[in-house]
Amino acid sequence: MLNSQKICIIGSGLTALTIAYLLSKFKLQIDIVEQVSNKKKINPTKLALSQNSLDQLSCFGLKNIKKKSNIVNKIHLHDSYSSINLKNDLEFSASKEEALAYIIDSNSLFSDIIKKIKVLKNINILRKEILSIKENNFFNEVTFKNLTKENYNLIIFASTNNISLLSTFKLREIIDKSYSESAYVFNLLHKKIENKSARQFFLKDGPLAFLPVAKSETSVIWSIKKNSVNEKIVNNKKDLLKFFNVHFKELFKEISSISKIEKYNLNYSFNRLIDSKRILLFGDIANKIHPIAGQGWNMSLRNIFSLIKVIKHSENLGFEIGNNIFIKKYLDETNSNNFIFSSLIDGVRKIFDVKNTTYANFRKNILVNLNRNTFIKKNLIDVANNGLFI
Repeated sequence: MLNSQKICIIGSGLTALTIAYLLSKFKLQIDIVEQVSNKKKINPTKLALSQNSLDQLSCFGLKNIKKKSNIVNKIHLHDSYSSINLKNDLEFSASKEEALAYIIDSNSLFSDIIKKIKVLKNINILRKEILSIKENNFFNEVTFKNLTKENYNLIIFASTNNISLLSTFKLREIIDKSYSESAYVFNLLHKKIENKSARQFFLKDGPLAFLPVAKSETSVIWSIKKNSVNEKIVNNKKDLLKFFNVHFKELFKEISSISKIEKYNLNYSFNRLIDSKRILLFGDIANKIHPIAGQGWNMSLRNIFSLIKVIKHSENLGFEIGNNIFIKKYLDETNSNNFIFSSLIDGVRKIFDVKNTTYANFRKNILVNLNRNTFIKKNLIDVANNGLFI
């Protein structure tokens, strides 16, 4: 029955391609629709995959991810409100069987998936612009700019670039909050070190994260308050290189250069379509969280795995995909978990955003005491790896 059913995935980024590739195993007819002018841009973004995400992707044939990844076996948290201190306040260590995370280049993962998609007969990449989407009880009709039409059992929005197409639907912004911060993403090239630890420094002007990419390369995600002193530093490469060599020489020995810097505005959003038929939202268009915990991509993957679970359920019962029962089951699987998980991430950001010396000292003491509690630390690792199950 699935052979005769069609899915339209709107977007051509990593999230869209991952959905298409993983759903191709069901022999559905899948169209990936991308705008004609949309070109893949090389960027320095590195992704942190949890052990659970890696294991599930490997089961779907993406076995090279582990070979191309750098293993994280320790995570250090540093409360550096007063000054940058390399002594960690809280440390998480991996068990012998599993890693805490796997750091992979997003461009490399994108290339691997697109190569696999191009040889699959049930996936088509359509470089067309969509004019309109018309709802129907039995399918959604997509009209393209060249006035051709296609009917789909399910439409998946996986890109914020096409959000204007949702103007005719009831898109409810449950949460839309600006952090008044920008994330600066770039890579450090440095002397060869045993680079297996991720670090998060909570600075006064915003969190600074280091993700180990290779022995001589580390990815940086620095969230900086607008109009702060650190914003001036990050916008001058010479000053930026000096800053890292002065404060983090003990970690990297010597930093020789910094890659191109990408800048993103940071906000916390949670969107939902009300009473819309046969449409689902994925990725940043559904929910966007602060990069403080490196969980954005894992959250998207968990949603994709939930979609797969619902498709399997429908297939076993002989149900059609995309109908009201299908949509409700998927939303029941994901909405509560996503909302609570993203709220927890936002809560962590709030805790480290309080600019008060007395509170900062109190917070630092809590981290030090928490570091002694192996039970709580183990449960926090489990949540980061598997998400919540509400």
